Amino acid sequence: MVYKALSLSAALALLGVPMFAACSDDDDASSEAAVSTEAGSGGAAQGSGGAQASAGRAAAGESGSQKSGGTDPEAPLPSELTLPIVFVHGFAGSAQQFDSQAMRYVLNGFPADKLYAFEHDGAGTMLGDFVTNLDKYIDDVLKKHDAKQVYLIGHSRGTSVSSMYLSNPEQAAKVKKYVAEDGAGCANVPIPCASPAQTTNTRAGQTHPIPNQKHVEVATSKESFAIQFEFLFDRKPKVLDIVKQKAPVVISGRAVNFPANTGRDGTKLTVWKVSSETGKRTGKDPLASFDIGADGKWGPVTVDPEAHYEFLLATEGQSGGHHFYMQHFPRSSEFVRLLSGPPDSDARVHSFTGDHTNLTVSRMREWTPEDKLEVGMADQSAKNVISDATGANRIAIYLQDDPATPKESSLGLLPWFPEQPFQTGVDLYLPASAAEPNATIKLTNHPRGDSDHKQVINVPNWPSSEHTISVLFSDYPQP
Repeated sequence: MVYKALSLSAALALLGVPMFAACSDDDDASSEAAVSTEAGSGGAAQGSGGAQASAGRAAAGESGSQKSGGTDPEAPLPSELTLPIVFVHGFAGSAQQFDSQAMRYVLNGFPADKLYAFEHDGAGTMLGDFVTNLDKYIDDVLKKHDAKQVYLIGHSRGTSVSSMYLSNPEQAAKVKKYVAEDGAGCANVPIPCASPAQTTNTRAGQTHPIPNQKHVEVATSKESFAIQFEFLFDRKPKVLDIVKQKAPVVISGRAVNFPANTGRDGTKLTVWKVSSETGKRTGKDPLASFDIGADGKWGPVTVDPEAHYEFLLATEGQSGGHHFYMQHFPRSSEFVRLLSGPPDSDARVHSFTGDHTNLTVSRMREWTPEDKLEVGMADQSAKNVISDATGANRIAIYLQDDPATPKESSLGLLPWFPEQPFQTGVDLYLPASAAEPNATIKLTNHPRGDSDHKQVINVPNWPSSEHTISVLFSDYPQP
C-alpha cells in the first residue's frame, strides 16, 4: 500500500525545524507492485520505484472478521466513486498529518494509489504561487489516472489555498467535492462542500462541528474521517480504527527541511531495528540505507509491524545526527516524514546542548493538560511534562536542560519555544554519556479519553552535544 506524496521543487528552506510537528495555522485560514513519486514543479508521480502492499480490514468489534496475523480490506468501493483524493496541508504542515486518514480510506476500500498529498513551503506566504502549483499538481494527477475530476481535502491554511483555487471556475470544474477542515469553511465555495471543524471555529460555512476536538485533531481524528467519507461517497465507513494489516508492511517517505518541505539533500538515512525495551540497535548492520537527494525521498523498507525502528539522518563525516523513533507501523504508508533541518535552523540555534539528552516529542493531535506524558530514565521515576503551563494547543514539546537550573528538572517553560506556533519547551534534565548512549529513556503517553491504551517508546540517551532526537507518538490508539 502506497500513499503518494509530491513536493514543490520551488519551496524554500526557511526554518528547517528539527521536529515532528506537522500542523496548520487556524488563523491562516496484496502482492507488491511498483509505484513511485516524483518531486518537481508540483508534478504527479511518474515511473516506478516504491512498493504497494494490501490493506487491512476491520478491527475487533467493527464489521468484518478479524484474522490471525492481521486483517483484510473491506470490499473495494465502486470504481465510479474512487476519483483521486488530493490533500492540502496548512501552515507548518506536511503529508504526515494525513497519514492516519489515508490508512482509514484504504481500510474502507479506497485504492491506495489514488491518495496524494500536495506539499508546499509550510512557512511561505505566497499563497498565489501555491494555487498555481496546486493547479499543475491536480492536472498531473488527472492525467495519470485519465480522470476528469478529483476530490480535494484542505486543512487550516490549506483551506485558504483551496478556496482561492476553487474561486476560478475552470479550476473548480476539476474538483467534484471539497472538504474544508477547520479553516475557511464552505462559504462561497461553488461546488459541494463539507467542513468538519472544532466547535470554537466561528468562521462562516462550518457544516460539521466536532465537540471537544482541537485544530490539528480535526484533520486526524476518526470522527472527522467519518464525516468526510460519508460526504464524499454517500455511505458511512465500515472501519474507523486503524489495525495491523495482513500483508507485509512497506513504508517510504521523505526526509525534509521542515517546514519548507524541501529535501535534506546530501544527507544519508540509515534504518535500524531496535529493542523495544531499550531503544538500542539489535544488529551491527542497518536494515536499509539511502542517500537523500533534492527530492528527499527514501524507501521502500519492509518492516515488522510489531517491532520498533531508529531512523538516523546524518551528513557524511558527522559523528552524530538526527535520530527518529516512532511507534509501530501497523500498515503500509508512503506518508512517513522525517522532519529535520540544518545546524543553523532556528530550533537548533535556540536549543541548550551539552552532556544531557534533548528530546522533541510530537504527535498529530494537540497535547492538552488532560493528557499525561511521563518521561524519565528507565531506572528512575518519570515526570509528567504536561501541565496547565504547557498549554493546550501544542503539537511538539521540546525537553531540554535549562542552564538556569542546571542538572535539575524544574518543569518550567524554556525560553523561545513556547512563543512558536504549536510548540513549547519544558525544562527536563536527562543525563547522557559523553559519546555513546549507556542508558534508556522511557516515554509513556496516556492519551486523553483513552488512557487505557498507554503508548510507550524507549530511546537511548544520546548526548545533545552531537545528537538530535525526535520521538513521534501516533494520533490514534495502538495496543
